[in-house]
Amino acid sequence: MKQAHTFGWLQFFHATALCVLAAPALAAPRNDVNLINLSPPSGTLPGVRNSGEMGPVNSVEATINYRLQSTPQGFITISGEPPTTYPITMSPLPPTHFSNGRGEVRVRFSWLCNDRSPPSNPLPAIAYRLQGADAAGRFTGTLVQKTQAVNYTFTCRPPSPIKRPSDAALTTPGESPMQRLNPQAQGALRPDLVPILTRPMTGTVIVRNIGASPAPASTLYVNCYTRDARPINGCPTTIFPLVDDIYRRYVLIEIPSLAPGAEYVVNLRPWPSAWPVGDYNFIAQADHYPGRVSESDEFNDRTSYLVVR
Repeated sequence: MKQAHTFGWLQFFHATALCVLAAPALAAPRNDVNLINLSPPSGTLPGVRNSGEMGPVNSVEATINYRLQSTPQGFITISGEPPTTYPITMSPLPPTHFSNGRGEVRVRFSWLCNDRSPPSNPLPAIAYRLQGADAAGRFTGTLVQKTQAVNYTFTCRPPSPIKRPSDAALTTPGESPMQRLNPQAQGALRPDLVPILTRPMTGTVIVRNIGASPAPASTLYVNCYTRDARPINGCPTTIFPLVDDIYRRYVLIEIPSLAPGAEYVVNLRPWPSAWPVGDYNFIAQADHYPGRVSESDEFNDRTSYLVVR
């Protein structure tokens, strides 16, 4: 009886072991992404005024591990959560693509300041995504998205108050109040070109000379790109005929000489009444490369506007 009892237990353990061996292992997800480090982990940091800023200009570096199996290529994007409330710029742009497999990438991000940003901008959370791409690098869809709570405050420098005439003086060419300064002070002052995007975006872009001296002819750069690469080729080619890559298109427009206080209005036509669903970032830069105008402020040449359709 004792032998039979022992044999019965042996049969039980043997059967249990066979079941464990035969049971399928819990399958790891084909695609995954995990944020493993933020540097610095928190704090008050400077924002940037240029969504094309690269490298260490963006204040925070995120280290992210990925597993990619379902597409030949992939890339990582980061945005504020939600993007319309928390405008984040990341670098590099376009994002670095990597091949199918496992690895680690570093992405930098910061607050994207514009001419209406308050001095202090808290960021409570970010969304980071593993984006799929085909063998040619074309975006195919979001594979994994995760959200991470963060504790950052980004500061934005207010526009310079000493070179800006009243709004009434900005509508037509004329004498700037700064021109009435003594000759020595006047000689130290220069033109200052700023771009203005209409809100909501209508295709009207304005270049205004808010400086104290006439500005020579210059080039305006207007860029349209789809955030997180969606939708592909969403920016209309009739308005933005030049191309950087499959995500962004742009147009270059010659701006004539502008007297102090004068502005030049550009109408991008035909502006579509309907756009494919997606997130569009518009960037305008006055006095685009190579920069023919010696300005009193070289850091207010860019502005941007995010449109979610």
